[in-house]
Amino acid sequence: MTRYALALLFLIAASSYYFAHLPVREPPKQERGVVLEDVTIRLYPKSDPDAEWVFHAARIENNPARQSSRATGLSQGARYVGGQLDLTIEAPEVLIDRNDNLTLPYATIEIPKECYTIQLGSKGEAPVRILQDRGFTAPTFTLKGPGISIRGEEFRSDFKLEEASWERGEDIVEMDNVKECQQ
Repeated sequence: MTRYALALLFLIAASSYYFAHLPVREPPKQERGVVLEDVTIRLYPKSDPDAEWVFHAARIENNPARQSSRATGLSQGARYVGGQLDLTIEAPEVLIDRNDNLTLPYATIEIPKECYTIQLGSKGEAPVRILQDRGFTAPTFTLKGPGISIRGEEFRSDFKLEEASWERGEDIVEMDNVKECQQ
């Protein structure tokens, strides 16, 4: 009887060793999630509860592995605060992460209340980031508005431009390019 128990124990150990060393197949990775075309997307950031972002896009592709969505073919973008237009944004595309933070290759921001136009970044530079709890960051910027025209690097600012900072800034003399503000 002991022989049978030892043989069974050996068989179980050998089987366990064999099955433990079999190659495990990786489940197929889902490369992309849902793709939507000709849509309007609205963001209600948790870290900025008064804000609502609206983008009209030709295509939005969700990436579940990275928990992000990429909107391309943007025809319009805007931020509303308390139901009032706060700013408009133009960019070729926007990457939206799971916290509703935005990454753009470059962007043009217009702040109608202040009559400011801000060019953030340009092609070939590091991307522009819009963090919902902090504001804008960009490698370069050009800000134009009534009585002001500045260009600089390493731009950081809140959405109201009250805590703006930059490096190596310079005034731009070409004030005739500032368009008239209509409020």
